[in-house]
Amino acid sequence: MYQFQVAQIVLFVLMGFALPALGMILLAWVLQSLFGFHRPNPIKNMPYECGMKPLQEAHVQFDIRYYLYALLFIVFDIEIVFLVPWALTTNYIKQQFQTPWLSPIEISIFIAILAVGLAYAWKKGALKWE
Repeated sequence: MYQFQVAQIVLFVLMGFALPALGMILLAWVLQSLFGFHRPNPIKNMPYECGMKPLQEAHVQFDIRYYLYALLFIVFDIEIVFLVPWALTTNYIKQQFQTPWLSPIEISIFIAILAVGLAYAWKKGALKWE
């Protein structure tokens, strides 16, 4: 009996969130298809650049090095997301597990993995800009 009531509540909550969202999306789509104004032409399909005629194509190929730098930045920037909570929980880990050496070993392994990744990128020449 209790499980059936929980299932009813879960179903009620899911429908309470899903139906209005799906209904609004469906309503917007129907209204757009009925009353929307859509007459494409070459001028409308041109990329907009502050009212001036475009100087070049909108799709420009970027050098792969920009991508590599961005990827390396993200990898080494995300490490901060892991380092800050680790630093905040070291005292808790020390008290909970009665091991003062566990936290330094954990972070040493983490930084060693990052160092290996940096050394690999450096060896492959991903950090050189020629």
